[in-house]
Amino acid sequence: MRFGIIFLVMVISNNVVAQEPVKPEACVALLRKVLNEQAEWVKVHAAEYLLWAGYPDGVKQVFLNEEKYHGTEPPYRVGIWRVLFQCADSEYERVVWLNRIKAAFLDENGPDRIHAAETLAKLRTSVQAEAPGVTMRALGGSQPALAIYTLWSTAFDPALRPDVVKNELIENLTPLSGSDWTKKSISAYALRQFGDLNAAQWERLAEAASREPETSPARVFLLSAAWLTASNAAGAAVSAIRSSVLKYHSAKTKAERSEMAMALAAKGNRDDLPLLAGMFENRDPLGDTVADYDVMAAAAYAILKIEQR
Repeated sequence: MRFGIIFLVMVISNNVVAQEPVKPEACVALLRKVLNEQAEWVKVHAAEYLLWAGYPDGVKQVFLNEEKYHGTEPPYRVGIWRVLFQCADSEYERVVWLNRIKAAFLDENGPDRIHAAETLAKLRTSVQAEAPGVTMRALGGSQPALAIYTLWSTAFDPALRPDVVKNELIENLTPLSGSDWTKKSISAYALRQFGDLNAAQWERLAEAASREPETSPARVFLLSAAWLTASNAAGAAVSAIRSSVLKYHSAKTKAERSEMAMALAAKGNRDDLPLLAGMFENRDPLGDTVADYDVMAAAAYAILKIEQR
């Protein structure tokens, strides 16, 4: 009888431990581990998560070292400059790194123009005023990713209203735009980053998200954008969208799982912590160590952001 009681206590104790939420310190420790031990874009993501969550210590030194040894390697060099721009201590430093990113985009024969265009958009910078010809050729060229990232960046040119860009991005999600999932994914991702859509724009986005096939790699990006840009008045529709987003915690790709984690980082709550704990602990591995660390880092960031709310 005594043995049975002890065994029962041990089982209950183990279950309690298993259900404990992941502590912020563990999240920071994992992000620092990824920052120091992983390479290239996984390292970039971990660095950005630490910066965005308010834990910048060590990030700049790691990436100054990366710049020293890998600063001429495209496309990773753009990621290095992106991180260094974000942890710069002065406007002078920011200009140095931003100018390198601009140069990579302005080189029309360059090997990492798409990455540079994406980074300029993320840093809310347009080169349209200083290089209108290069910008127009990128917008009208044969590379959809380059065109869409460039379009996104033009929203930050004072001469162009952001709503014009948002409407064009939404147009990319309609049936008339075809079934190019890359085009849809980037457009939806950009709309999520904007964050403020009017009612008509949101309705079109939500409709496109509901229409996107479950097998489409773009679907999670449309759903995530629709959830994060929804107003409080959207009601039941938003609840359904949110539920659809959460299903991607066990998706088959790193991109889908990471996008779900980013959605929770922005709009999740404490009820989502157990789901994120499973991702943080890699309970359902993708089978690729690098991809698994990228997802674990995204989950760590989401947990930190929820804990900070």
